[in-house]
Amino acid sequence: MPIAVDGQNVAHLHSHAVQGKLTPEQALDDVLKGTDIVVKLRTDGVWLLQRALRPTTAIIAPREGETIIVTGRASSRKQRKIDASYAITTISQADLRVRGTSSVSEALKNTPGFWVEASGGEVGANIRARGIPVDGYGSVQLEEDGLPIQSDPALGYLNADDSFRIDETLNQIQVVRGGPSSIVAQNAPGGVVNFLSRRGTEKLSGIAKQTFGDDGLYRTDAWLGGPAGPWRWSLGGFFRVENGVRDPGFRANSGGQIRGNVSRDFSHGGSAFLDYKHMDDRTAQFSDIPVTYDKSGNIASIPGFNANSGNYASKALENAYLPGPGGAIKHLDLQNGIHINLNQVTAGFKHDLADGWHLSDTVRFRAMRATWTVLSPSAVTNADTRLAGLGNAGSMFGGATGWQFRYADDPRQQFSSAATGNNYVTDASLRAVWVNEHEVMNDFKLDKSFSFLGHHDVAIGAFVSYFTEDFTRYSANMLLDTTSHAQLLNIDAVDASGNVVGSTTQNGYTRYGTEFANGTGNDTDVAGYATDEWAITKKLRVDTGVRYEAQRTSGLVEGSHGVAFGSAPYLSNVLSGNGVYTPFRATFGGFGGTIGVNYQLRRNLGFFARFTRAYRLPSLASYITNPVAVPITQKIFMYEGGVKYQSRYADLFLTGFNTDYPSYGINNLVYNIKTGSYDQQAITATTHTYGLEFEGTLRPSQYMDIVFSGTAQNARFGKMRYLVLTNGAPNLLDYTGNRLLRIPPVMFRVTPRLHLLDGRLLLQADVEHYGLRYADVANTQRLPAYTVVNFGATYAVTPYLTFNLSGENLNNSLGLTEGNPRSGEVLSSQAGQNVFLARPILGRNFRLSIMGQF
Repeated sequence: MPIAVDGQNVAHLHSHAVQGKLTPEQALDDVLKGTDIVVKLRTDGVWLLQRALRPTTAIIAPREGETIIVTGRASSRKQRKIDASYAITTISQADLRVRGTSSVSEALKNTPGFWVEASGGEVGANIRARGIPVDGYGSVQLEEDGLPIQSDPALGYLNADDSFRIDETLNQIQVVRGGPSSIVAQNAPGGVVNFLSRRGTEKLSGIAKQTFGDDGLYRTDAWLGGPAGPWRWSLGGFFRVENGVRDPGFRANSGGQIRGNVSRDFSHGGSAFLDYKHMDDRTAQFSDIPVTYDKSGNIASIPGFNANSGNYASKALENAYLPGPGGAIKHLDLQNGIHINLNQVTAGFKHDLADGWHLSDTVRFRAMRATWTVLSPSAVTNADTRLAGLGNAGSMFGGATGWQFRYADDPRQQFSSAATGNNYVTDASLRAVWVNEHEVMNDFKLDKSFSFLGHHDVAIGAFVSYFTEDFTRYSANMLLDTTSHAQLLNIDAVDASGNVVGSTTQNGYTRYGTEFANGTGNDTDVAGYATDEWAITKKLRVDTGVRYEAQRTSGLVEGSHGVAFGSAPYLSNVLSGNGVYTPFRATFGGFGGTIGVNYQLRRNLGFFARFTRAYRLPSLASYITNPVAVPITQKIFMYEGGVKYQSRYADLFLTGFNTDYPSYGINNLVYNIKTGSYDQQAITATTHTYGLEFEGTLRPSQYMDIVFSGTAQNARFGKMRYLVLTNGAPNLLDYTGNRLLRIPPVMFRVTPRLHLLDGRLLLQADVEHYGLRYADVANTQRLPAYTVVNFGATYAVTPYLTFNLSGENLNNSLGLTEGNPRSGEVLSSQAGQNVFLARPILGRNFRLSIMGQF
């Protein structure tokens, strides 16, 4: 097979050896893998090789099945995605660029089996994996270069995605769904997401990108890497300011991060690296807003509040100084949003030992200060109904004949539906949480390959983590008009002439100090794990793994009591610390195991089946506000099987799964307007989910391909019964067999793509669809199905200059990701209401980026 190539193009390039029975085409593809050399022409029996233009390789992603998998495995031996005995999704930096993706939740939306609620802003998302009905990242672990971003990814008001940002220092994302994730990763029963960062390069290379958005976004990303003798270095980060699609009247997002690393590969086969990251970033958290139904039963905006872009937040709520515990003044700044200040250091090495053993160790230390300030609407009520529920004004204030709503910033102005467009008022809470967290973790691993009744790749490892947390919480209740950029309302008692004679509120606040928490704690986890990838024949492989983990948690929580700082209702019951600290101490253990069988019928066609017994140990967050909590170790049983196929014209990955979750617990919180607090119930149940995941690419021609992913699933409660008191008598409610909260029965994304102008122009459109969901266990609060259309275009003007234009939600869909959890997640008090609170996806928005690279 004659091959022609320019010697300068391949100078200093290295390739790995090729083994096995392959066609010439397959062998050449393997030789060129990992280089930027491509087959340009195949004519007259001569194959011409040529260096690819960088923009072209950035636009046209490599075939999925050939991606080398490093996530979900303990072995250091290379393995292709198509050879894996579990379901995995890979997301390239090119995929993120063309969609203008900057958040973890948006990046994961095309992962089959994951229901991702990305409507809350850039961080603080909810992900439900394969029907495991827990919020936040309670079932999915986020990792950075193989170590957890945060050992407990759902730490109560502190999700793992709060302290991670996507920028040009990222190389690739690998997502394991189910499978061995719970064996090789901590707190990962439903899956693990591994963000693989860039390392330095042999030649000086760089990227600079400027992004503009129609929501007031100005963002700069940069990355630079190169050699320093035998070492390689990398430095990059981003800075941005943004008003947000739901503009709060001030900057929703501001800040950025910087990170750098040095790395080296040694001649004996080992390697080492050191990485440092600093983040100082503020991001808005978008809460529920009011919506209604139109005449056709579709979700619609109410007058005075655009559901595509509206936001309760306003400058009137931006900076508040409120009475707090012990008479201290609490400063709550809504512009802080979720403010993360993080310093993180990661170091690791690999070393080849004697007799074919390989040693690797990675350690990470992080110190973080977080402030979580958010406006949480609790109930939206007709203004007349809200006033009628206040009782007789004269019994509270002498001479009063009735009640009125008046604006806090202008007491002369009375609330009027003619001015607001609607006759609704909103009870809400301004809540702040302060968290200080310090953490150290270490993952140690030994692996070896040997032959015995076939070929084995075995690994044994130990993972240790220790973190401390200081937690403080404060909130105050307020009353707002129901408009975008809402204004505070006072509840004033008036006499017959309309003169104000008293008020149950102050500056729009109905009660100060409605929540109190002050606690500190620490958590130690020690886990041991072992895996074996046993190739019985060249086609048949059995993969096994076990993990045992022990956890010890302890700390102190201060009790609370109500303190009256005055006779006014808003000062009569301010929750404060009572100076009595209750200690807590608990230990837990968990055992998990997995076994998978992979049969590779041909190099491009394989089948797998797997059973996994996963677990999730309790979180420190379970105790930090409730020292007498009695959490349990959650157990999950997962069955899955699939087929993997790859050819010139198609990549196809199908996975069937079954998830049994016998330890589902829900804390049902219902806001009580009369008391201004939350009534809580603890409920346990079982759940069962089965379904089919699919993803792949169709390539009908060199100018067009179609990328698709999706899930069809049946997610329901098993045993779900509990007693309530109805008019003083016990009443058994039975919701067995009901649909699980907020999990769609069908969801998919289809992306047709055009590759034009010799690959320099990429045009694509996403069509996303999500089926009917329910906001409560009783299945009374419907969240209708919705469809979203997105657009992306990338044009490489030269090998060094690229433009990217992306548009999200072009059809301005009003898809609801959740109802109001403060209305009750078992039986929603909003059910049947014409106007109710819910959280829609963000409205139509566009981004334009200009990227230079060398």
